Amino acid sequence: MSTTTYSHIQLMNPSLESQYLKLEESRNRLIGELEGLDEELLNRPAATGKWSINQIVAHLIQVEQLTNSYIQRKVQEKELESASLAHSIRSILLRVALHSGMKFKAPAAVAKVPAYASLNSLRIQWDAARYQLEDTLTELPPQQLGKCLFRHPYAGMLSISQTLDFLQDHFTHHARQIARLRQQWLQ
Repeated sequence: MSTTTYSHIQLMNPSLESQYLKLEESRNRLIGELEGLDEELLNRPAATGKWSINQIVAHLIQVEQLTNSYIQRKVQEKELESASLAHSIRSILLRVALHSGMKFKAPAAVAKVPAYASLNSLRIQWDAARYQLEDTLTELPPQQLGKCLFRHPYAGMLSISQTLDFLQDHFTHHARQIARLRQQWLQ
């Protein structure tokens, strides 16, 4: 048995890791629920101009990719704004809005989804996006935990923890939408 200690292994901040693992659990549960469903069903829009299940999944992936890209750019900046009470209030309002059941128009940057996609290809894209997010969170310097690292289009600047809350709430918002579509198609 080796007793070698590897000091180069970097661990994610425990609170971020908890949020990240919740995101992963949610994603894995959703993919598990969708596996085995017919691709035609997964690509069938609810109505003209509405997204299919796979289009919603593609949107979730886009949001994670763009969020992570923004964070990666932001952490390179020398001067970062500290998260304040105002940021916390806007984050809470965003959370309330996403849990309210209200419908929102997706910002243009994350509104263009493919007309057709296989669940397997979406899973591969999501895996890659999630691994990149994991790396970003693991490499995040501790002094940046209380800094504003992501600009939400409506709520403004958020800390990394608030950003992970947003990703989870955004996921949950769309998971409810997917559940309604699944129920509609499987009746």
